[in-house]
Amino acid sequence: MTEQTNPPVARRTPLKDAIAVIDRLPCAPPGQETVALEFCAGRVTATAIQPSHPFAQERRALADGYALAGLETVGASPYNPLSFRLLGSAAPGVPFSGSLTSNTAVRIAMGATLPPGADAVLTPDAAQQHGDRIDIFDATGPGTWTDAGTARRPESDAPLFPAHRRLQAFDLALLAAQGLQELRIRCKPRVRMLIMSMQPGVRDATPATAMHPTDATGPMIRALVTRDGGLVEECVGLNGDAAGLRDQLQRPGADLILTVGGTGMGFNDCTVAVAKEWGSLLFHGVNLRPGESVAAASLPFAPAILLPGHPVAAAGAYECLAARLVRRLAGRAPDWPNPPRRVRLARKISSALGVSDWCRVRFLDTETVEPLPLSGPPSLVQLAQADGFFLIAPESEGHAPDSMIDIHAYP
Repeated sequence: MTEQTNPPVARRTPLKDAIAVIDRLPCAPPGQETVALEFCAGRVTATAIQPSHPFAQERRALADGYALAGLETVGASPYNPLSFRLLGSAAPGVPFSGSLTSNTAVRIAMGATLPPGADAVLTPDAAQQHGDRIDIFDATGPGTWTDAGTARRPESDAPLFPAHRRLQAFDLALLAAQGLQELRIRCKPRVRMLIMSMQPGVRDATPATAMHPTDATGPMIRALVTRDGGLVEECVGLNGDAAGLRDQLQRPGADLILTVGGTGMGFNDCTVAVAKEWGSLLFHGVNLRPGESVAAASLPFAPAILLPGHPVAAAGAYECLAARLVRRLAGRAPDWPNPPRRVRLARKISSALGVSDWCRVRFLDTETVEPLPLSGPPSLVQLAQADGFFLIAPESEGHAPDSMIDIHAYP
């Protein structure tokens, strides 16, 4: 038995108020690191990214074809082909050494510099080559299939990407084309997980392992932290050890502490009481179902979110509260990253007034979802079946069948 238990919950904080508390917590940047370009997708830039060299004034081909003066092709058609003389070729790193004169062209490969006198690229399907001449069957215009208008001129001081931008996979192509091989990136926030309670294992055919306590919540929360841009540096199993919890809450080195379990009113629940000893308790108990016993504290070295022990309750509390703080620490917007998706509700779902229900749903088809039950014992099977979720507002008693709702679908 632990040496102390949690104090009674004075009142449950409305979810919107708990979110406001979380969003007001200070979020100092966790630092910077140098990361190889191929690992930067999804990461947040620490500083503005300047081009490694100014964009060249000369234009480059964006397609294979023929470099020529676009206006000279005016009037070309299948019934009126125009004949141009080929002077040579140009490839990336091997430019054409001369200049174009009237009605001349150069074979050019994508990425090559246009020779003087050329301002457009004609694609091969618009011409037919005969030895050192081409017959042009379609007109083109200045700038066609070139980077004219897309390249930034040296006099501009705008960066390629600003600071605090979350890089997408497509961004890496531009950065690689600039010759950048590594970037200065915001460090992932360091998260310390403290597992205060275990769950009974699933009954199986092996008596020695049947109902053996296991950490069913830690792997899930670790994956969610990773999804939101955080890094779980350590996961410590304490199993109700109040003294061990004290030591971990006082130890520096984490940007955020997540505890799992021990937030209720059981005889061996002590997480909230110990956190209150070493910091300021921000709230304990939220009008959220599941996840009612979640708490938050401001500790000397890092904020702490105290999650309930049951995996379903922990998932609800994490998604509605802790995830916002992880994303802020990672330099991301706190709101759910995927845009809301409008769907039809297949059946009625009831909710109690004054409670924010975290309602999981699963897709029946691309436009219809079935709400998973809110009442009854929390089910890990139903949690695993969920394709997304939505929140039922505390002033709502639920939704009727065929209601249109906005959900957050899991990727």
